[in-house]
Amino acid sequence: MGWRAAGVGVGVGVGALLAWWAWRSEYFYPETPTKWEEVGEVSELVIYPLKSGRGVKVTEAEATRYGLARDLLEDRSFVVVTSADTIMFANDKPRLYNLILTLDGSVVTLRAVEEDQEEREVVTFDLDDVIRAAKVINIQKFEETLKGYDCGHEASAWLTRVLRERKQVVRLAYNGDLTLDRQPGRSRMLDPGYAKDYYYAQYKPSDRIVYAQHSAYTLASETSLADLNCRLEGESVTMEWFKPNIVVRGVREAYDEDDWAFVRIGDVVLRRLKPCTKCMFPHIPRVIVPTWSEISRDDRVKRVMLSTRQQKCPEALEYYWKSKPVFGSHLCIDVCGRVRVGDRVSVARTSSNPRWQVAEKRQAKSGAEAKM
Repeated sequence: MGWRAAGVGVGVGVGALLAWWAWRSEYFYPETPTKWEEVGEVSELVIYPLKSGRGVKVTEAEATRYGLARDLLEDRSFVVVTSADTIMFANDKPRLYNLILTLDGSVVTLRAVEEDQEEREVVTFDLDDVIRAAKVINIQKFEETLKGYDCGHEASAWLTRVLRERKQVVRLAYNGDLTLDRQPGRSRMLDPGYAKDYYYAQYKPSDRIVYAQHSAYTLASETSLADLNCRLEGESVTMEWFKPNIVVRGVREAYDEDDWAFVRIGDVVLRRLKPCTKCMFPHIPRVIVPTWSEISRDDRVKRVMLSTRQQKCPEALEYYWKSKPVFGSHLCIDVCGRVRVGDRVSVARTSSNPRWQVAEKRQAKSGAEAKM
């Protein structure tokens, strides 16, 4: 598919050359392809400004280093923070799925959409006021310490009430320009407890995220969703269940996106990092899936996906994939630009490159490399 290998300049010292070779062997980054295959077109662009909240559909957006953005509406740029200064996730607090964050200029509106309620709970505040107040809080996310601007008492009181928190006061934090150099390094490794010697090799040191978990982008196809719903025999889930930023229509085969190493949309080029695995199935509100009881819906989708959507390679990780069905892909960006609904989508395939693997085993270092 026109992929090219990188070379090394002449005159590099022996130590530097060995170090480069060790790095190159462990972290294989194919360069951008020169040949592409058209597979469909963009049907949806979705920005999730509040982590774990609902998405905002747009007709066009800037594909930035940190994710989709439209003016100040940026992907995963707000988080709910607990009293222990940790990020609140929807797996622990499903009511987060009821929250919708929108912007009009610098004015933020937070809405809570509750089942069987005509009225919506609303709070508004101005980001200019938040930045001027400059109250920065530290946020713990696993072993990382992130930063964010505290969005104020009114937003905090509203969230605490809407999320029905009785034992703690939660806050809303906004990234602004505080978290711009965060690498998704933790996501490169497979679960240390089960696959500590394996890593996802397509991450680059230049990749960045803000408050996202694994990557700046997620992608899925309408064809894959249609296949899943067909297997659910009469019931259905929506694409919002999986929360992709980019949805592609017109793809010939279901789950073809598993084989897309690079994705080109106009001038924008995205690089596939890893499969999007679903290890847990939170109770998503019925505003998204209105016809099922929560328990039966979760169990049925999980059962179907576990039987049909498991990774097969490398064989040594078969036990690892058993509890992690896949839908869609995580990506980061190599070429930024503007994307629009209706843009044609072209790809370069992983199957065309024999070195491209879902996960690779970390190579043991030689004595010389270990001393570097």
